[in-house]
Formats: sequence, structure tokens, C-alpha cells
Amino acid sequence: MTRAVTSSSPSSRAGERALPTESEVGRLLLAASERAPTGVRNRALIALLYCTGLRLEEALALAADGIDLERGTVAVRGRRARHAHLFAAAQPWIETWIAVREGLELRRSAPLLCTLRGEPLEPAYVRAMLGRLGKRAGLGKRIHAHGLRHAFTLRSALADVDREELCAQLGHRDARSLARVLREHGIGPARGTRALAQVAWTLAPSPGAVRALVRLAPRERESASAAITAAGVLVRRWRPDEL
Repeated sequence: MTRAVTSSSPSSRAGERALPTESEVGRLLLAASERAPTGVRNRALIALLYCTGLRLEEALALAADGIDLERGTVAVRGRRARHAHLFAAAQPWIETWIAVREGLELRRSAPLLCTLRGEPLEPAYVRAMLGRLGKRAGLGKRIHAHGLRHAFTLRSALADVDREELCAQLGHRDARSLARVLREHGIGPARGTRALAQVAWTLAPSPGAVRALVRLAPRERESASAAITAAGVLVRRWRPDEL
């Protein structure tokens, strides 16, 4: 199958420049702190958005048990409830946050991506955070959650993903919404044939880059025998060959 846009298309090149590339998302991830729980959480959110194409409100509403890392699925709640595909490239970032989250002993009813007190994150906070990290990473372009969603859409379409499956992944009511987004980035109506699960989606960090060096404040825990003090590094390093 031939693609509807070639590398010589000015509109395609302009669209790709406006959206973060894979390498730029990698730089964005590494710009977040690995020592602060909020930084570890923000990395997980960025990886989730780029590797699923979820809307920001959908990502922020995910339940703590809404992600199945083994199966690579996300249970999306809300008006467009669905099970979305999660590329394995996001796993180390999300799993690292889950480990930190468990160490914070947040209530199970709190959203997966929440404040350190278990409250929902505000979209305004995410907008400011992404802008700050984009500048810190030296990206030179506006970084926002909807741009990460469009980057997922464009990358999937260029990988010849079946348009009906992509519509379902994104939670579009019909193909017209997807077609409108693709037109903005210079991609025509040709239909793909591949499943999302067949696409090689990389977001591999440099060796040892995905880690958490979070040290939690010591706290007293009740046990049958004595109080146990817990503090320290929570998770091990990941290597690209583990993705």
C-alpha cells in the first residue's frame, strides 16, 4: 500500500515540525525529575499520552487499576469509554510511577495519576508542566497534551494502521474526526491495514535512564510485632533491551 503523502509534501513536513517527534518526547521525559515523586509521575503521564493518544481528561481520570501492563491495555472511562492499546514503550515509565505511588501509600480510590495527597491533577497544572519541561529540554516548540495526542495519531497513520482501529483507539465517533486531524498534517484518505499491536513503537531511553531515585520521608507502620520504618530508593533501573 502506498501512503497518501510523500517526504516531499510541504504540508506534511510542516505538520511533523509542529508536533513533538519520538526523540523530542524522549528528551521531554528525561527533563522531568527522577528524584521527586511528582517528576516520576509526570514522566508516566507523558509516556502514557504519547503511547496511547488519550485525551488529557481521559488520562487524568484513569483508575489506579485501569492499566494492564501485561496485556498492554488501558480502560478508559467517561463519554468515550473503551479499552485502548498501550504500547510497551510506556511500561517502564508507568511501572516506575506505580512503584513510587505504592510507596506513598495513596488510597486505592485515587486516580492513577494524582497529586501526592491522592487528589486529581488539574489540567492547568499539566499545561504549565509540559510547557516548563519543553523549555528545559530545549525543544523550541510548544508542547501540550493535545500535541502528544496528534503525534500519536500521525505516527500511527504513517505506520499504516487501520483507520477504523485508530478511530476506536482515539475514541472518535466516526472517521470524519480522524480524517480532519490527518488533513491538518497533510495526510490523505488512504486506509491502512495494520493493527496497532503490529506497529513497532519505540521510546527507548539511554541505559539506566528510566529509574526513580525517590527517597520518601520515614513513616511508622503498624505490624504484628513492631513498627517498621520505610524509606529509600523504590525501583531499579531499566535498560532499553527490557522494552
